[in-house]
Amino acid sequence: MKLLLNLFIILAPALVMAAGGEHGAAHGEAGVPKVVLYQLINVTILVVGLVYFTKDSIVTFFSGRKAAYLEAAQKSAFAREQAEKEFVDIKQKISNLDATREEALKKAHAHAEDMKKQILDEAQDVTKRIREDAELTAKLEVQRAQKELRAQLLKDSMEAARIVMTKDLGSADQQKLQKDFVNNVGV
Repeated sequence: MKLLLNLFIILAPALVMAAGGEHGAAHGEAGVPKVVLYQLINVTILVVGLVYFTKDSIVTFFSGRKAAYLEAAQKSAFAREQAEKEFVDIKQKISNLDATREEALKKAHAHAEDMKKQILDEAQDVTKRIREDAELTAKLEVQRAQKELRAQLLKDSMEAARIVMTKDLGSADQQKLQKDFVNNVGV
C-alpha cells in the first residue's frame, strides 16, 4: 500500500506533464523530450530500488530508535518519579526542621546554661581548693619558720650561756654545780 502511494507521488508530476503535452502540441509547442522521460524512468527505478532494498534496514533502524526513545522515556519517567519523591522528602525534612527549630534552640540554650553552670561550679571548686592549699602552705611555712627561730634562739642562748659560764664562773661555782648535778642525777 505504501509502495503504491509513494509511486503515485513520484509519478504524479509526470502524469501532469503528460496531460499538458497534448495541449501544448495543439498550439505548436513541442512535447516533453524523450531524454526527460528516460531520466524520469531511471529516477523512478532508482527510487523504487532504494525503497525495496533499504526498506528493512530503515524499518529496523526506526523501530530501534523508537525502542530507544521509549526506553529513554521510561527512564526519564522513573527519574522524574524519583525526583518528585525526593522533593517531597526534602520538603518534609524542611518542614520538620522548621517545626523543631525553636525546640532545638531552646535545648541548645538550656545545654549552654547547664555547661556554664558546671564550668562556674568547677571554677569555684578549683578556687576553693587553691585557697585551702595556699592557707595550708602558709601555716606550714609559719610553723617551719617558728621551728627554725626556736632552734636558732636555743642555739644562740646556749652559746651565750657557755660564754657567760666560761668567763664568770669560778672553781667554787663549778664545784657547787657539780654537787647539784650529782644530787639531781641521783634523785
